[in-house]
Amino acid sequence: MPRRPNILLFMVDQLTAFVLSCYGGTVCKTPNIDRLAARGTVFESAYCPYPLCAPSRFSMMSGRLPSRIGAYDNGAEFTASTPTFAHYLRANGYYTCISGKMHFVGPDQFHGFEERLTTEIYPADMTWTPNPRIREEGVDEARTRTFGVSTIDTVRDAGPIARSMQIDYDEDVIHSAVREIYSRARGTDDRPFMMTVSLTHPHDPYVITQEYWDIYRDEDIEARRVPDIPVDERDPHSRSLYYHYGQDACELSDKDYRRARRGYYGMTSYIDHQLGRVIEALETAGFSDDTAILFASDHGDMIGERGMWFKKTLFEPAIHVPLILALPKPSGSRVKAPVSLVDVFPTLLDIAGIPPEDIQTPLDGRSLLAGVTGQLPQVPVYVEHIDGGTAVPRVCVRDGDRKLVYSRAYPAQLFDLSADPLELNDLAETGDQDMDRLIELAECTWPLDVLAEDVVASQTARNLIDSALAAGRQETWDFTPKLTRHNYVRRGDAFPDVERRGYLRYDED
Repeated sequence: MPRRPNILLFMVDQLTAFVLSCYGGTVCKTPNIDRLAARGTVFESAYCPYPLCAPSRFSMMSGRLPSRIGAYDNGAEFTASTPTFAHYLRANGYYTCISGKMHFVGPDQFHGFEERLTTEIYPADMTWTPNPRIREEGVDEARTRTFGVSTIDTVRDAGPIARSMQIDYDEDVIHSAVREIYSRARGTDDRPFMMTVSLTHPHDPYVITQEYWDIYRDEDIEARRVPDIPVDERDPHSRSLYYHYGQDACELSDKDYRRARRGYYGMTSYIDHQLGRVIEALETAGFSDDTAILFASDHGDMIGERGMWFKKTLFEPAIHVPLILALPKPSGSRVKAPVSLVDVFPTLLDIAGIPPEDIQTPLDGRSLLAGVTGQLPQVPVYVEHIDGGTAVPRVCVRDGDRKLVYSRAYPAQLFDLSADPLELNDLAETGDQDMDRLIELAECTWPLDVLAEDVVASQTARNLIDSALAAGRQETWDFTPKLTRHNYVRRGDAFPDVERRGYLRYDED
């Protein structure tokens, strides 16, 4: 039986697809991503299942829509009883490890990974649970903020910096991942590995070191594809987000926009360089010929389009994400059919050769391997937003070129993305023939009549639990990594033996 391929899942945070050259971008410089896209398969219409970190990541790892596993917001627990792709791969003979962020909330900080190489950058407890009172009459939902919510300050902070918390974190992530790759190469464990490497860039704030800031100039930054829309002309939910993110606190200038976009591009070039470091380690360690690489982002960023920033909206820049699959055998193909991060779970298991009949978990996704050969059937793709920043759940259905945004509290929106990729022409009031069909798909997918009540009950319980656990002696759930004994010389070790054990020699011709 041929050896099963190693798998590298390289994740980034808040990278919208349209800035990359392989998705039509013209300014951002990402040579390593470009090379990966050229030899792999680019999924042109890939979507996150939720425009927020934790719910999107939990959904990707479980292959389920976030609301079906209770992943309502950034303070929701990812329960230990939820099977993940890491559980399946580990049970089927893979060594599974993660270096970096997955935003796990709850006492289980592994979720099927055999090793964690770094801690999380964000808290593992429930302190980022939104306040459910925003749904009570008389409480201004738009102006109620909670922990973990970005504010417009991080846009105005844009510029070069010598160091940041996020840079500290991602340097640790890449260093640990590269070291682990070399450890696998010189070790005795012959299992194939599944490694997740997950960075926190290019998440706001829009700051980066001088090296990456200087790759661009203010005059290089293109104008917004969709200009700033006055607040009173925005749809009701977009007006709500304007206050949710504190945009009413100051007025942003065109200079602010260009500097923030420049910082975002600098951060994107930074993550491209980190991807190159990991690929180089795979090549040096002798793994490049039998490793499948999947590149993805958990969600996007509005980065000033329409005058909007960050995420928590269902417009394309916030939910359209890059997804590139490069198998050991180059393909150089592109897939137009809409796909989702919920497809990652069955895709990774398919790469590992795990037959569908061995998957005992209900899944909302399907394997994307057929897309490599151009045989991927088209199915609807679903996105949801339930977190603070919306009065009631808002959901999205993308079927073919048609996209519906739907909820019980806000007006429905309908777009034809083939004719209107920038979502400037809302067809919801035109009597479009697809409207009823897409609404029926949404109603069949989400229990919208009771979902808001379920969210409030969950958030109420979690806020109570978080308050109780903060009283008296506190036990944190945050994972603290430990170096394993075999890395360095310890008591009883013969010095030359340990030194020589650490060699990874170059291949000799």
